[in-house]
Formats: sequence, C-alpha cells, structure tokens
Amino acid sequence: MPEHALVPPGSSLKERREQNRRQMDRSEQVAAAVALRELGYDVTAEPEGALVAAVAPGAPADGKLGPTDVIVGVDGSAVKTPDDLRRLIAEHEPGESVRLRVRAGGATRETTVDTIESAEEPGRPIIGVQVEQSANIELPIDVDIDLGGVGGPSAGLAFALDVVEELRGNVDRGLNVAATGEIQLDGGVGPVGGIKQKVIGARRAGADVFLVPAGDNAAEARRHAGDLRVIPVESFRQALRALATIRKKA
Repeated sequence: MPEHALVPPGSSLKERREQNRRQMDRSEQVAAAVALRELGYDVTAEPEGALVAAVAPGAPADGKLGPTDVIVGVDGSAVKTPDDLRRLIAEHEPGESVRLRVRAGGATRETTVDTIESAEEPGRPIIGVQVEQSANIELPIDVDIDLGGVGGPSAGLAFALDVVEELRGNVDRGLNVAATGEIQLDGGVGPVGGIKQKVIGARRAGADVFLVPAGDNAAEARRHAGDLRVIPVESFRQALRALATIRKKA
C-alpha cells in the first residue's frame, strides 16, 4: 500500500499510532457499554459531543482544532453526536463559515471555521476533521481488553460479541467467527478500512463466517471471500440474531 494511505501527508507514523491507540481505547469502552446494556445491565452512556480524532493537514480546521477537542455546538445549536455535527454543518453552503463551541481540558471556547466542498461528496460542506462519539460512560462491572499494540476502532463489534460470550456464553454456537466493524454507542455498526486484508486473514484463520458492516464493506468482502460466508450487519443486535440462527455446514 502507498505510504499516504496509512500516514496522511503532514502527519507522522508516531501521530498515527497515537490516534489509533486512542481510537482503540474508546472502542473498547463503547463496545463494553453496548454489550452490557444488551445483557440487561444498568449502563450510563450519555453522548457529550463530537470528539475530534484527526484534522486533515491544510484543511480549514487545521490550526483551530486538534485531537481530543470535543465539538459541543455549531452556530448556537447543541452537538451531542457526530451526526449532529454533520447535519448542522450541512445547513451551510461550501465556503461559508461555521461558529463552533469546543470543549478541551475542562474549558470551553468558541472558534469560527470556514467550510470547503467535500471531494467525495460534491456540494457537501466540510471543515476537514475526523470525529467520533464523545460520551460519559459508566460501566457496572470492570471490562479489561488487552490486545497489546493493536490500534484503531475496527474491533468494536468483535469486542462487544466477546463480552457477551464471556458473560452469557454460546454466542458463536460452535462456529469459528470473524468480525469487524466500528461499534456506535447506540449499537450501530459502522464501516471500517482494510476489508480486503481482513477477509483474507479470516479465510486463512479458518473462519466459518465473517460479520462485516453492511453496504460497501460487505460488497468488498464478498469479492475476496471465496467460500467464506459473509454476513452484513447494521447493528450489534442484528449480529447477535444472525449468529443465533446460522447453521454450521455439514
């Protein structure tokens, strides 16, 4: 793969690794909250804004926002989720400015950021940030996941499934299950990168099924799956239902 696909221009490998580590930490926490809630535990999980994970070099937000900033308002309207942020920015035309309320280090500030047109979605205004859900999460039991130096948010679905397996059991029903997908606080499963490599890895590991985010991820996975069964999912609950009804090949 070209270097810029892993380390965007203007950033370093060290910065990319740190970003991936933060994403993994958040993914573990959100996955545990989703799984425990599904099992009937009393979980506190309150959305608190759009957490800035990365800023594109040279983008309008470059120099005005940074990783770990939390956007909590746009033009006086509250932002609780990344979807709130996208919706409020989309009310503008590309080139117009937006007024952001930002929380960082316990303090809040306001900053004005210009928008530009998205290269992927013509007509949609963006400010050039990658955001994730910021939330106040309190778990009723301790959940500790140790994957060493692995980073990124892609293992959220697998984390949540394994938490249920540890506490209730029989999630895989005797199958070798591979799974990928970014887990959302509401249980939704979002798209991830590197699907081609992941489906090849799942095949080599002898997986019976591969759970992947529905849409483009599932379509890409099927192109490289061979005999491996690909199951598209949009939510954690759907993933559990799929595993509860699938039958192992004779």
